[in-house]
Amino acid sequence: MPIHTRTNQYRGVNAHLHSHFQSKGGWKSFHNNHIGDLAKTIAALLPAGYTVDIEQSLQIEIDGFIERPEPDATIYEREPRPPVIPSSDRMTHTATLTLPIADTLLIEEERYRNAVVIYRMEGGVLGMPVTRLELLSPSNKIGRGREQYIEKREFALRGGLPLVELDYLHETPPPIRGIPRYRQHEPEAHPYVIIVSDPRPSLAEGKTLVYGFDVDMPIPAVNIPLADEDTLLLDFQAVYNQTFESLPAYGQRVDYAQLPDRFEMYSEADQTRIHLCLQRIQSPSDMERL
Repeated sequence: MPIHTRTNQYRGVNAHLHSHFQSKGGWKSFHNNHIGDLAKTIAALLPAGYTVDIEQSLQIEIDGFIERPEPDATIYEREPRPPVIPSSDRMTHTATLTLPIADTLLIEEERYRNAVVIYRMEGGVLGMPVTRLELLSPSNKIGRGREQYIEKREFALRGGLPLVELDYLHETPPPIRGIPRYRQHEPEAHPYVIIVSDPRPSLAEGKTLVYGFDVDMPIPAVNIPLADEDTLLLDFQAVYNQTFESLPAYGQRVDYAQLPDRFEMYSEADQTRIHLCLQRIQSPSDMERL
């Protein structure tokens, strides 16, 4: 019998849901909702003199590309037909051009995701951006999407803008150098990481802080750098749970009576944590609570 709940039953990232996203799709909905929840939470916590907005991400959506179909003579003709002479005196106009419907659609190969950008207010108006927050997507961690994201990422850091990156996708490698790769079972690797890069006072002196955490472990609260020495402590777990519970579809995608999709993609230690989590959920006392 399936077990579905509206609330996140993991202490951290929901391994069932994120395995579903990576095997069957649906990440875009969660990405957009989570970015919105992050922006609203940050807006409520920012000290005076700052504001926040949702803007175009450094990431490009490539997995949403739709191929144009090849011409099919049985469906349409590229050349106009000869005029048809009606039996009445009223003439019927002939189209001057016939096109396949697919050729009339604006199908973009690349569409940008959203990101959270924190600004400093200057004289009561929007000033310069001080921090950018990105929630990484599957298409921006591999292939052409990864290359383009790295280029834009480095451009932002070279411009002196602190960058916070949330990587909750264990099946693809981190987009930057130096972080142990989970899929390759490298030492000290974690399925999930929060990356805080502050290129101030200069790129050579700047530091990148990596917060790695495992399955069924809480997402850490992290200090987000703002202007000068200002910081903002953000409870990422609370925001994650808010997003998970915002739509019933997320909980409906998760069946705690089954193992996550592509269970073998997890390390042995995380597989054990998943089994323990399911035992906890499926216990009689928890079943009554659910």
